[in-house]
Amino acid sequence: MAEKRPTDEQRSKERAEARTRSPKSSGGGFDVQPPHLYYTALMVRDGQFDYDKGATALTEVLNKYSQSAGAGRGADAFAAAYKSVSEKFLQLWAKSLVSVGGVAVGLTDTANKYVQADWQARRMYGPPPVAKTPPAVIEKPPRYGPVNDIKWSGTGEDADSPEIAGILGEIPDFLADVIRPAIEHGLRLGKMHEITPGCRDEEFTDMATAWGAAQKAAKGASDDFNGAIKFISNNKGNDEWQGAMKAFCQTIWGTTEWGRTYDKQMQRVSIGRSWNTDRKVVPAKRRPIIDILQETATAVQKELDELAGVAVTTRETTTRLGKEAAKATVRDLTTDLDVFEMTRLAATVAFGEIVMTFRSHMDKAAADAAVEKYHQAFSDAAGKLKELEPELDEALLSVPTFAAEEARAEGYGARSLNDFKKEHSWQRPESPIPYKYSLDLATEEELYGAHSIDKHVGLTDMQLTQRLRDESNGMGKPSIPGASSFTDLESAQNYTQYNIRSNSAEIEKWLQGPPSQGARKEFTVGAVDTGNHAIPVVTGRTAEVVNNAVTLPKDAHGVSTVLKYEPKLKPPFVVYTSMPK
Repeated sequence: MAEKRPTDEQRSKERAEARTRSPKSSGGGFDVQPPHLYYTALMVRDGQFDYDKGATALTEVLNKYSQSAGAGRGADAFAAAYKSVSEKFLQLWAKSLVSVGGVAVGLTDTANKYVQADWQARRMYGPPPVAKTPPAVIEKPPRYGPVNDIKWSGTGEDADSPEIAGILGEIPDFLADVIRPAIEHGLRLGKMHEITPGCRDEEFTDMATAWGAAQKAAKGASDDFNGAIKFISNNKGNDEWQGAMKAFCQTIWGTTEWGRTYDKQMQRVSIGRSWNTDRKVVPAKRRPIIDILQETATAVQKELDELAGVAVTTRETTTRLGKEAAKATVRDLTTDLDVFEMTRLAATVAFGEIVMTFRSHMDKAAADAAVEKYHQAFSDAAGKLKELEPELDEALLSVPTFAAEEARAEGYGARSLNDFKKEHSWQRPESPIPYKYSLDLATEEELYGAHSIDKHVGLTDMQLTQRLRDESNGMGKPSIPGASSFTDLESAQNYTQYNIRSNSAEIEKWLQGPPSQGARKEFTVGAVDTGNHAIPVVTGRTAEVVNNAVTLPKDAHGVSTVLKYEPKLKPPFVVYTSMPK
């Protein structure tokens, strides 16, 4: 996981060396082995690098330009909205990129553990296996921005804008010195100066094209990820495996088991964008982060293209009106004058007279109407961009962390290596002996509904409060007593195992009942003893509900583990869920 990124050539070579046969067999079987996970990890890694290129290409184009919106209150409003949306868009891209990297590392780690556990199970027969180094991935959000501000800052171009230059081009050279300044002044007395200089339509068009390419790149990232995971997914005769695959490919793009359906302003609705993980929905139909990236890019592209057209139309209108007035002004001042008199005119004509003559010929009402329409078009476009922000904010909040996706990948990879059989599987390098109960959280995930990883690993503080928001009724009252998360899968495994082993006698007593099938029971420890009593162990973070109100997340020092009785298993229970407390 070094910071230095491998080149495209290095990645291609590494992938070719790791290429392996399909898990499918000629007889219709499906057998996932560690080499399949290693290869899939590289495919996911390559998809992450390609995903990164999409945002990099966008920023390269956007940073070719600055002040492109031109002057005007509408243009200023659009520039501000565009800046805010662009920043959030690129932040979302960067954060979601990191999630993909977690999957590549998690799959590799799972394969390494499986190989080591297999060697241990064979009583260390043969040479010890050598763990493969996880692929180099992007672990921290890249800084794609900031992109150049398109707001007109008043530097550079001014009166020599294309619009004014076109109008002044109608003035004969011998009158230029005296007439041009007067006409420039005359133009500023109307509304045209409000949008001078105007929007640079060619730059807007080029930026729009770049946003369109970004939209395609976002979709490609999701398609590539789904394709990579499909390689290790049995699509025949195992509904649980397929359901887990769909969930895995949805959660990476922001869905959760507690996700709700919201409209674009993040109000709960029955029909809208669903953030809920659904194992019956194909991944391409449930990927909110990707969909929001796509829809944002498409919307920005549309507004830029339309405003470029508005700029051209407005410039054509105001330039035509200005040219007509300039021609009429020159005609009025030079009619019936000979060459000598025209020369003398250039030295004697009054500045104010020229201004008044020009303004008398200028269709001010038509020009002002065109300018107002221009302002309104940009203001309307700004409003449309602002409407994108609530969903961008929610997506930024919902992006799973590197640790969360690394853990989910370990869970999915571990279950795949055991063909999603409904049985306990120990795939850890350490020996479970001599303990009575040793459970591997990775192989427990999704087994009879177990969800320790999905709901309690790698969540941020804000995601804990987000969960309590989503798990609340219409009056805002949470339906659960709190939300909590371990930092990563390794700490979740260690603290859960500590809790189970600390409660072995109580668990044995519970099993002697015996409980009814599916019965659940919670076992807890208030603290984890590491021998250093001066410093209490922090097991994770928790946000509690007190008097129906959500409290701020804080450190947790205990562990709560819920076991679910399943008599067909040995031991006859599954770690249904486990969390800091």
